[in-house]
Amino acid sequence: MTIRVGLIGLGEVAQLMHLPLLADDAHYRIAAVNDVSPSLTAHVAQRYGARAHADADALLGDKDVDAVFILTPDHLHADLLGKAIDAGKHVFIEKPVCLNVEKLLPLIERARGYEKTIFVGYMRRYAGAYLAAKAELPAFEDITHVRIFDLISEGRHFLSTVDPRKLGHK
Repeated sequence: MTIRVGLIGLGEVAQLMHLPLLADDAHYRIAAVNDVSPSLTAHVAQRYGARAHADADALLGDKDVDAVFILTPDHLHADLLGKAIDAGKHVFIEKPVCLNVEKLLPLIERARGYEKTIFVGYMRRYAGAYLAAKAELPAFEDITHVRIFDLISEGRHFLSTVDPRKLGHK
């Protein structure tokens, strides 16, 4: 069975990760796309053979979309998740689902008994390196102090998915 996917939000993460991975997996077909940029929507739709929708509501109403990926800025997540539930779609939503608990709790209540899957994406959760590090940690109740370092770099994997001519490289 092929899952027909619609993507709402076509920013950097969508272009570098979600679109190429979905396109390479026979279980999925990129059926529809939407972004606030009409030219980006049109470009991505043409590149992946998908329908371009002028707004998120139109994509959510598309009967030929089984699942939606909500890849928009965080402040739009709660509203779009509610609409996706109303539309009866499976949902992959980037973290965070909401910016505050006041918006989250009603969505949790609405999702009780929902027949479709709602998955909050956090890519590091299942990454091998993170699972290995987690295995080395002491028990949760034994942790008394945490220091966090946030390292951001352009890894070789991500750069290999981008056309170097578009980055200004020869």
